[in-house]
Amino acid sequence: MEEHPLLQAAPAAAAPAPAAATDEEKRERKKRRRETGPPPVSSDVSLGNHQRYYGYRPRVPGAEPRRADARLRFLDATWWNNKKAKDVGCNDGTFSLEIARRFEPRMLIGVDADAGLIRAATALVARRAREVDPDQLLAKTEVKKGVARKGPLPFPHNCFFEAEDVTCGGGDHSFDVISAFSVTKWIHLNHGDEGLLKFFRGVYDSLRPGGRFVFEPQQWKSYQNRRRASEAIKATFKSIQVKPADFPRVLVDDVGFASCELLGTPDDEALPEGFRRPIFCAVKGPGA
Repeated sequence: MEEHPLLQAAPAAAAPAPAAATDEEKRERKKRRRETGPPPVSSDVSLGNHQRYYGYRPRVPGAEPRRADARLRFLDATWWNNKKAKDVGCNDGTFSLEIARRFEPRMLIGVDADAGLIRAATALVARRAREVDPDQLLAKTEVKKGVARKGPLPFPHNCFFEAEDVTCGGGDHSFDVISAFSVTKWIHLNHGDEGLLKFFRGVYDSLRPGGRFVFEPQQWKSYQNRRRASEAIKATFKSIQVKPADFPRVLVDDVGFASCELLGTPDDEALPEGFRRPIFCAVKGPGA
């Protein structure tokens, strides 16, 4: 018969708890995490699909009371406002939703190769929806001849997320703006020069004439830091001929964009060097 719990032998004494880290040790640990970046969703994933990515990316003081992503001040709201937008490599949707909240696109579709992150992004939309004041929704409802009719969907109901491998191309050619923030490195390391060019051409084909491609490429040093992420990436890294500094020229000369200009580079003191990445905008010609 099983012995009564009260009569069972007392468990062995637990090992003493390690000493609590000092404030200096905690700061140093946090600094190392920011420099090395967040862990991938699993040890064998090399798509850049990091967990809690936006928990590692510092926010900086902005116009609003709360701190904001430093990249936002380089983006023109009119490129998104009441437009159809796509955000490639959306991760858990945090930055996509921030763009949608501030710039009010007619529709924003976030895509990522990781289905788990897409589920997280969809859940985040649901949480944001619960925070919206119903009166704000009514205020944005058009009333004509006594009948309520919706105009553009208000935030966050204008945001949608889906899993997509962007190197395979897409059938929708009606976007006004496509963004790719900190994602080109992972496309490049996984698919090489050919895969990156295929992605660029897919973006071009998916834009309306006059549409914009806003992207934030990682520096070459960042490639070098991840070149051993897997044996396949190690081999691809050695074959790469097109460097991030070549992207503006490639987009114009090889892909067909009318222009590609630097919007700026966040250099806030709070940002570690690895997050100080240039932001570019390539424009598709009006008659393309």
